[in-house]
Amino acid sequence: MIYLNASLYNINNLVYFWRKALIIMANLDSIQIPDFVTEKIMNTSKFTILLVKNVAESKHYILKVYPSSYDFSQYAFLTEKNFLLDLHHENIIGYAQNPVLEASIKNHQIIPVEYAPYGDFFDLTTNQTRFEEKVVRTFFHQLIEGLEYLHSKNIAHLDIKPENLLLGEDYQLKIADFDLSQNMGDERLISRGTENYRAPEILKGSSRNFVAADIYSAGICLYILFAGAFPFIEENGDLVRSDIFRNNNALFWSENEELFEGEVEFDSSLQDLLNRMWAQDPAQRITIEEIKVSEWYNKPIYSMEELNAKMPEILARSRIN
Repeated sequence: MIYLNASLYNINNLVYFWRKALIIMANLDSIQIPDFVTEKIMNTSKFTILLVKNVAESKHYILKVYPSSYDFSQYAFLTEKNFLLDLHHENIIGYAQNPVLEASIKNHQIIPVEYAPYGDFFDLTTNQTRFEEKVVRTFFHQLIEGLEYLHSKNIAHLDIKPENLLLGEDYQLKIADFDLSQNMGDERLISRGTENYRAPEILKGSSRNFVAADIYSAGICLYILFAGAFPFIEENGDLVRSDIFRNNNALFWSENEELFEGEVEFDSSLQDLLNRMWAQDPAQRITIEEIKVSEWYNKPIYSMEELNAKMPEILARSRIN
């Protein structure tokens, strides 16, 4: 089986990444934000993330700093900012409306967003930590609610993956990182998503149904949250184990049971849901409306009060592992 671990998080073009990081770090010296202190700096392959704190309010914010010297970074910055300004939902990361912040960063390619203190679902499922089924279903409900809202705004995310699903202070799942998102009416696919999570048509660069692509990726996330492992892995442009799934769903799930040696059991209702979310033909893929009436989806979930009582124990176990 292919478990999640940090080594699977590949950063393409390492030299390019560090060049961008150095440019961003040099530009940070020119940013002065009154009454804010920087508590942490994190670099990713696309931007630098600052964790800042408003001293007077004792409130944290995240600043996403894009390098200004790369054309695609300028496109990604404007894409994400414009989308976030139009999105207001409990399962979508919020644009941080703070006058002091906005005044201080107006001449920089920086996006302020709300702080999700419990990190992302990739980290939470690393080291083979698994959620119980009812917890998985509860968070999957939140993911579907967020996607349904996003699609109602005529926006497709196109990079749904555990790294872009954050856990907010209220234990609500938050969909984040909209730099690869597109309007559903766009004629040309710009995003190529992230390997191991993207739909086959995204991999081929031929997607015309962006909603279906998001649903496929949401299915990958559901499998990962449930099993702590990838269902398929991209190697040399092919999806390992995908050919088995494509040709024989039953054989895929039989082999899946053997791989996990009985430790993880996908019941028939969950198998059916994932089969439909991973339909190779986007036109045949299950819709959000159909997901919401599926058997597995309608099994019990935790109320927010119950989830708030349960999550501290789960997070403590994740930190131990």
